[in-house]
Amino acid sequence: MMGLERALDSICTLQDRRGMIPWAAGHHADPWNHTEAVIALALGRRPLEALHGLEWLARAVNRDGSYCQFYTSSAVLEPRIDLNNCLYPSVGLLAYLVGTRDAGNVRRLLRTFDVTVDFVLRQQRPDGSFPWALSPDRTPMDGSLLAGSSAMLISLEAVEAVDALMGRNRPQIKESYGALASFIRDPASRFLAKDAWAMDAYYPVLAGVYDEVTARARMRLFLEDHWIAGEGIQAIAESRWVTTAETAETAMALIRIGDLALARRLLGDIEQLRCPDGGYLTGWVLPQRVSFPADEESAYSAAAVVIAGYLLELGRPSGLIEGLLARE
Repeated sequence: MMGLERALDSICTLQDRRGMIPWAAGHHADPWNHTEAVIALALGRRPLEALHGLEWLARAVNRDGSYCQFYTSSAVLEPRIDLNNCLYPSVGLLAYLVGTRDAGNVRRLLRTFDVTVDFVLRQQRPDGSFPWALSPDRTPMDGSLLAGSSAMLISLEAVEAVDALMGRNRPQIKESYGALASFIRDPASRFLAKDAWAMDAYYPVLAGVYDEVTARARMRLFLEDHWIAGEGIQAIAESRWVTTAETAETAMALIRIGDLALARRLLGDIEQLRCPDGGYLTGWVLPQRVSFPADEESAYSAAAVVIAGYLLELGRPSGLIEGLLARE
């Protein structure tokens, strides 16, 4: 992690006095990307900043346990409720717990986080799926997202891991995980059309949904459409927009299936997007290499590189939750 210290510094610089970590300077925050930064801080041995970020989440939550979509430093920007956003803070809590053994603060935070988990589980449909979002009046929106549903599996893994470390056992977590995983694997299941987006291809692999043969085949086809060798991963097929976060997350998926050499190569590709202060540009458009959004250094991009770098340092195939627990 030593080579990524300045990337961690760039995240800390963005964190405001209330603990919120926005997408980029002058931007809003959302619970998912904020949590991604918290995970990186915990992995990078920045426990005070990571705890500060978790405490912001505990203050920002709605009374029923839900989170709004977007926040500014002082207000709610978008009141829609994305269920993947709501559940992902559990991964940040796990990263902090295994990195610090601070059971006291984790126990305090669980009073809030447990309400959120219960809120999310109540939204699960009989077929195992979750609506991708709820309107501000808590009406479920039509459809589910493949990438978001896969990310929710990772979050449910984290909830179960936190429970185990804290001496708790909630069978409903495993039941929810199993039902959602079955829905994702079922060829008859239908998701909102996002086929061109990179996340729909690699997130099920990162979440461990498929067997090794299927996962490798899926990643091979994905890379043919999205990888520009020497540059990185296109967030949207044929867009020529290469992004730091999608490239780092693709590396994480490759690490999970054991292709460490290619993961290392992808992380090498995006070193071109590293800024003088150690942060990372969100992305650029090829072939001109024009930064887009213009000159934006995003906290979640730096965080994704830190997390991928940590998993690569383990030197073996590992999913995100398994990798976090390796610090135990």
